[in-house]
Amino acid sequence: MDHIIPALRSLAVPIASVNPDPSNARRHPEKNLAAIVASLNRFGQRAPIVVQRQGMVVRAGNGRLEAAKSLGWKHIAAVIVDESSTDATAFAIADNGTSDLAEWDDETLASLLQSLPADMRDVAGFDEKDLGELLNRLTPEVVEALLDAAGRAARETDDRRNAPLACFVAGLALGRRGESVTADTVAGFVT
Repeated sequence: MDHIIPALRSLAVPIASVNPDPSNARRHPEKNLAAIVASLNRFGQRAPIVVQRQGMVVRAGNGRLEAAKSLGWKHIAAVIVDESSTDATAFAIADNGTSDLAEWDDETLASLLQSLPADMRDVAGFDEKDLGELLNRLTPEVVEALLDAAGRAARETDDRRNAPLACFVAGLALGRRGESVTADTVAGFVT
């Protein structure tokens, strides 16, 4: 059970003892499941799923359950609750829906993603396409600031992990300015 952080191990139950919610309205497309798998694989289980005792139905964490099964886990940390089906359904909807009411601060998110190596951005659920879409929503001034920061990070990082991101951001910024995106113009930002 090394995949469950020590503080949650006392909550571990056999995965075979819990059931996915058959009426779960939240779907987990391939990209979402891949991100959950990557996160669980990298960080382990840091939050328990929530299971309604009646029927041992997962009311929060169906995506984590599916990801854990795909990783071959035999146990998962779970909080078992005694509640009515009405309360369980309302909780499941609230658990899945309240995060949709939040908003990203695009500039802060872009800066945070830029600070991560590419493999960690993937673990966080953001690929280069997502980053490109995010940068396209930002003002040219913000993109320029991010470009400068990415270039500095690429120049200052001995292992050059941030160089691909700097090149990517440089290409986007140059294209947005109407300038030619060539190996030479992009290299000017990261060397």
